[in-house]
Amino acid sequence: MKKLTILLLAIFALNFISSAQQNLKPGDKDYYKYNWNLIEVYADWDAWQKDLDYVKTQIPKYLEYKGRLGESAKVMLEFQKFSEEISKISSKLYIYASLAQDIDSKNPIYVTKLQELQTVSIEIRRNTTWIQPELAEIPKEKVFGWMDENKEMAVYRHDLESFYRQLAHILDEETQKIVTYYSRALSAASNIYGSLSSADMEFNTITLSNGEEILASPANVSKIYATNKNQEDRKAAAEAMAKAYSKHKNTYTDTWMGVAQTRWANAQLQGYESCLDAVLESNNIPKDVYMNLIDVASNNTASLLKYRELRKKALGLEKYYGSDEALELVDFEKEFPYEVAIGLVQECLKPMGDEYNQLLSNAVQGGWVDVYEKPGKRGGAYSWSIYGVHPFILMNWNGTRDHVFTLAHEFGHSMHSMLSSKYQPYVYSGYASVVAETASTFNENMLLNYMIKNTTDPNEKIALLVQAIDNISGTFYRQSQFAEFEYSLYSKIEKDEPLNADIIANLYAEIDKKYNGDIMERSEDYANSWPRVHHFYNYTYYVYNYAVSFSASSSLFNQIAQAKTPEDATKAQEKYLALLKSGGSDYPIDLLKEAGVDLNTKEPFLAVVNRMTELVDQLEVALKEAGKI
Repeated sequence: MKKLTILLLAIFALNFISSAQQNLKPGDKDYYKYNWNLIEVYADWDAWQKDLDYVKTQIPKYLEYKGRLGESAKVMLEFQKFSEEISKISSKLYIYASLAQDIDSKNPIYVTKLQELQTVSIEIRRNTTWIQPELAEIPKEKVFGWMDENKEMAVYRHDLESFYRQLAHILDEETQKIVTYYSRALSAASNIYGSLSSADMEFNTITLSNGEEILASPANVSKIYATNKNQEDRKAAAEAMAKAYSKHKNTYTDTWMGVAQTRWANAQLQGYESCLDAVLESNNIPKDVYMNLIDVASNNTASLLKYRELRKKALGLEKYYGSDEALELVDFEKEFPYEVAIGLVQECLKPMGDEYNQLLSNAVQGGWVDVYEKPGKRGGAYSWSIYGVHPFILMNWNGTRDHVFTLAHEFGHSMHSMLSSKYQPYVYSGYASVVAETASTFNENMLLNYMIKNTTDPNEKIALLVQAIDNISGTFYRQSQFAEFEYSLYSKIEKDEPLNADIIANLYAEIDKKYNGDIMERSEDYANSWPRVHHFYNYTYYVYNYAVSFSASSSLFNQIAQAKTPEDATKAQEKYLALLKSGGSDYPIDLLKEAGVDLNTKEPFLAVVNRMTELVDQLEVALKEAGKI
């Protein structure tokens, strides 16, 4: 009884502390433990402006090199270093302003700053339209000869090889210059989406069955899904949030059309047959990778559908809604204060070695993570790295286990960025998305494995088994579904077929049914909620990366966790860490193959399907043993 009392007091204390953390203000002792320390980037906006003014003064210098790149290795190397300097500063300026806006989107000053930066960016593009056409005129043999003789120049070998590989898609100087004049107008649609979905989005308030009124924001709704046992409450929360998006369905559709038409126009202008080709060719990714993913995922949904049937039966539901997907199947409610989550992430990643863990220790000290939801703050989660500073992680912490996994996911990105920046020159410090999401989902696998191994509670074990299945459902199947939806949309754009809000909603519903069958009941507004996936607006063909990367990371994790000997495990771990340190120094498919996974085949995708089958069968047995079905 005494132990129980102590435990309850500890939980109360953690919850009280969590509440207090959200009310900290700049200057308070622990403020930066839970909020970004943007002072590490710029001391103030005057310092930001000073850098911006410097960039402005350097823009004319680009033209000093025009017509001279072919003179010598020395001239080209000078130009590369100059360009890198401006790129570093420009990136720092942009990310700083964007981070500030993301935690306070209602403040108009950040919009003004970003607009000012956009003006400078356009001016840079106007003064650099000559670079690619001029470089294209220099024989590849000449440039590679310079690199053979000059070690500093040799750093750019992969970068220049990639450039010459895409020579057929390089626009002439005059065309590039014309495009820059339209760049601001062409980015307007994406900006509209950002404003509509954050600063101008008004979510509905609902009254729960216990009389509590709650705003149906994404973070609140997510928590209701995971913890509220009343199906009508969950359904009401889902419908309220869907209505908020459905209310603007025509605006969202027209906005996406503007974004997509711009991307298609750019792809055609550069000589690509499709937007997908334009995206994949930049990283030398075969189209078969994308199509194999959709083929395997869409034609192997039996275990996914069986899982839904098991959930419906275990929860004792007559009807099954999408809002029932996150509820625990066993009576095991557990809230995770942020500090507890940090501890779990650190513990599960200890096997990754001293260097990795020292970087992680630095990251959790404070200033790197903006933890809690607040008015005007962007929803969701991400990790965004500033070269020469460190990554910044955005969270909207709600204390669920799902958010613990999200935190591990984002730290995967952050550690990847830190290792890449440490071991690669600036030109290769970035990396392709497919590799990026491999690092993040690898951490999710590490966390899941750790939590399953360290629980003695049979109910928690079932909950974690569900987590493993949900990882596959959400990251492999769900993202493959989104990838097929995106491919279908662009195919219609590229064939000049008509699209409107209803056509897109019907297409979304059709593909959703293909993956999820008839078991799930769908609300009237469900099919209009697709704009919640901000990737459709902010990126071209991004979501497939999650599914492909999940397949890759699962394979890499298994090579470590299921190694036959400690020596094999160490070897696999070293190859994985080498991948993180490689940045963008080679094409992503080649880097992953070197690390131990071949995405040129269907095998990594089929392995995920087989794993899903195993887990669902294990869950069925566990639920029967627990008397739940």
